Amino acid sequence: MLGWLIWGAGQAPYLELWPQMPWHRAVVQSGMFVVCILAAISIGRPNPLSFGGARNQEFDPHRPGIVRWTRHPILTVLVLWAGLHILPNGDLAHVLLFCPLGLFAFMGHWLIDRRKKREIGPERWAKICADIKRAPLFAKPSSWPSLVLRITVGTAVYASLSVAHPYVFGVAAF
Repeated sequence: MLGWLIWGAGQAPYLELWPQMPWHRAVVQSGMFVVCILAAISIGRPNPLSFGGARNQEFDPHRPGIVRWTRHPILTVLVLWAGLHILPNGDLAHVLLFCPLGLFAFMGHWLIDRRKKREIGPERWAKICADIKRAPLFAKPSSWPSLVLRITVGTAVYASLSVAHPYVFGVAAF
C-alpha cells in the first residue's frame, strides 16, 4: 500500500514548493543510513513499552538498549524516514504524502504510551520508565555478535534500498 502511495505521489502533477538543493540528497543519504541501522537494531527486540516487540518478559530496564534513547524506535524510524524524504521532495504531492505519514508516526508515540500505560498500570509504567532513565546512554551490548549482525543487516538493507531506489521509486538515491 505504501508503495502505491509513493508511486501515486510521483505521478501527481508537479507543483514545486521549494527547489531541491545538492546538499538535500547528502542529508537524506546519511540520515537513511542511520534509519536503516536503527530499524535493524530495533526490530524484534524486547520492549514492553511499545507495540510489538519480541520476548517482552525478558526486557531489562537497567539494560534497555535502544529503548534508552526512544521508547518507540520503530515509530522513530518512520518519523525520520518521512522527515528526511520531505527535504528533497519539495513538491506538493510529496509533502502531502510524507507530512501526514510522519505526523501519524509522531502521534503514535503518544497514543501507544497512553495505551501501554493503561495496560501495564501507571505504577509499573512509572517504575520501568524511571529505571530506563537511570540506565547509561551508552551501555555495553548484551551480545556483541548480535549487534554486529544487526548493523550488518542494516547496512545491507541500506545498500539494497539505494540500488533499488531508481527501479522501485523512479528516482536515483545517489
